[in-house]
Amino acid sequence: MRNARIAKRSWIGWTAALVALLVGLAYAAVDRDVALVLKSKGDAKVRKAITKKWEEAKRGKRLDSGDLVRTGEDGLVALVFTDDKSMLKVRANSDVTIRAKREKKSVSKRIFMEVGQLWAKVTKGQTDFRVETPSGVAAVKGTEFYGKVEQDGSFTVIGIQGLVELFNRYGSVMVGPGKTGRVRRGEAPRTEPTGQFDDWAKEDKTEKTLEIEFEDASGQKKVLKIRYEEQ
Repeated sequence: MRNARIAKRSWIGWTAALVALLVGLAYAAVDRDVALVLKSKGDAKVRKAITKKWEEAKRGKRLDSGDLVRTGEDGLVALVFTDDKSMLKVRANSDVTIRAKREKKSVSKRIFMEVGQLWAKVTKGQTDFRVETPSGVAAVKGTEFYGKVEQDGSFTVIGIQGLVELFNRYGSVMVGPGKTGRVRRGEAPRTEPTGQFDDWAKEDKTEKTLEIEFEDASGQKKVLKIRYEEQ
């Protein structure tokens, strides 16, 4: 009888572990293919969250939640999110981790930038889009902006369209068109008028179409046709 109880407990334990594993895999599958690479040039790589291996960030590559995009001295990566076609560009010498979670028909996006520069154009709607840095967070809904993180962790946001809330534990400010927000570690964010700046994402505009076959959360194969301006 005692051996039977032990066996039963062991079976229950293994069953619970298996269920937890399957649930984890299910969530992982849901958060796969959250973005696609539209363009890359120079030294541009992706470290896959699942395999921990570095791969070339070539055009059409699928990005999953947790993947790290790294660009070298002459690198650049442009990507699009598959749920709403929000766009993100990662400039040279940058480390950006894509963290995303599917919520019904949209993807909640958390972009963690350790260092470097990015440009984002977020589609208007209910999308939750944030850029997280060592010194502060930029919360965005339907806007276009630049972000830059220095080696010391200081974060700068340049507003182009719409509004960005720049905040940390010490305070928050709203950054709109013509405004620049700045925040350092241990300090409250502040804003100032935007002077001259490097509008690097607006160079070499060419309209293109990208078609990618992928599987949705239910396993059905679909074709994502993206018409965009490569800037």
